[in-house]
Amino acid sequence: MATSATQKASAEEIDGEERLPVGAILLFGALVFAVLRQGAYHQWQHQVFAVLVGLAAAALLGSRQTLNALRSAALIIAPIAASTTISMALSTDRSDAGSTVLEVAMVGVGVAVGLAIPRSTVDVAINAVLVIALIVAATAIWGVATQTTPWGRVTEGVWRGSSSLTYANAAASVCGPLALLTFARSALTDSRSHAVATVGLTIGFASTQSRGGALALAAAGLGVVAYLGIRRSCVSGLPIVAGVALGAPLLLLRAPTDAAPQTALVIGAIAVGLAVTASAWPYRDRVPKPTVVLAAIVAGTVVLGLVTGAADPLTERLTLRSGTTSQGADADVLFGDRAKEWSTAWGEFTERPIVGHGPGVVDLRWQEDGRSFRALFVHNEYLEFAVTHGLLGITALVASATLAIRNIRPTADTWPLLFAVIGFLLHSTVDFLWHLPALPVLFAVIVGIALSRTDLIGSAT
Repeated sequence: MATSATQKASAEEIDGEERLPVGAILLFGALVFAVLRQGAYHQWQHQVFAVLVGLAAAALLGSRQTLNALRSAALIIAPIAASTTISMALSTDRSDAGSTVLEVAMVGVGVAVGLAIPRSTVDVAINAVLVIALIVAATAIWGVATQTTPWGRVTEGVWRGSSSLTYANAAASVCGPLALLTFARSALTDSRSHAVATVGLTIGFASTQSRGGALALAAAGLGVVAYLGIRRSCVSGLPIVAGVALGAPLLLLRAPTDAAPQTALVIGAIAVGLAVTASAWPYRDRVPKPTVVLAAIVAGTVVLGLVTGAADPLTERLTLRSGTTSQGADADVLFGDRAKEWSTAWGEFTERPIVGHGPGVVDLRWQEDGRSFRALFVHNEYLEFAVTHGLLGITALVASATLAIRNIRPTADTWPLLFAVIGFLLHSTVDFLWHLPALPVLFAVIVGIALSRTDLIGSAT
């Protein structure tokens, strides 16, 4: 009887390990809600998202494995939680303290959910993350193709893909890094579906016309190429680049506000691009001199973009300064004068360098040409964290990162996930991204999966 009971318990444990934890299902549902609701940025959205994430955390208490994941995540996030508490206690600006504490806790839950993903369901979890990213890409593309708000927004005379997040740079911070993940996995697993997803995510990224996102994607992308090797990168990249080259230019040509939308034509071109990638993928190894062919496609696309003007929406914005401000003697910098924001923020940091000004909303002000300017975001999350939390907070960030990194084995299983996280962290140096709770929580899940040390490469799909 004892032996039978033990066998039954073991069978139930094994069966349970083959299922996606309830906490993970709840968190993915919460992320879908948040992504469809402006990243859970506004108060009621933030509160609903926090409740849903809280339910996911409660579900992790149901078994020993998931409870251990929650404990491990708490240890990783503890330095940041401690620095936030100290900053609140020693500062006078607590205007954003509640949402900051909630976001730190939700990031911890995201890491815990990633850690709790069983080996057999890792591919399911990664695909769930990709579905969320594809929602962002699809809504960003639709916003530009149809020229409708809020999925598309006008900046300096061009429509940019803002997606359901309603912020173009936020959409770029999801589409770009996740495109790196799908590209790396497609190359490592021969997955056609991930190759096609890379095309969709890349076109979605292109629709955002994000300067900072482009720099971050290029830097992290070099890491992907270095890891995969030039030949493998080119062989896998050929059908993907071909699909993007067919789908993206027409979308960008219709981005200027003086260009009438041609939705059917744009979506048709993107569909052709996706179909070409899917059809060519099984034959990519048969292309002679793939490096030369890929270089020719890229060069041809760049020349075409410059000649037709498809590249103008991006190239005309290659500056640290945006010309978009409100009018009048006192002007809010709506989309960021990065150089002035950074220098002003540095000045505020030096006023209280140890514990910062507190977890409040920054209020940057400066004078230029007889006008008073004001900005509420630094457009550099690390510098803004230094302003609000001081050196104590930066030290806490480093400590939490160290606790995570020391447990990661950078292998073929984990590198695709790490490249996505690196892309997001790099993009965070030039935009405000952590303020949309859905974004740090989404990438916290990816960190957790990387920390789980499971074999992340499943069968080709």
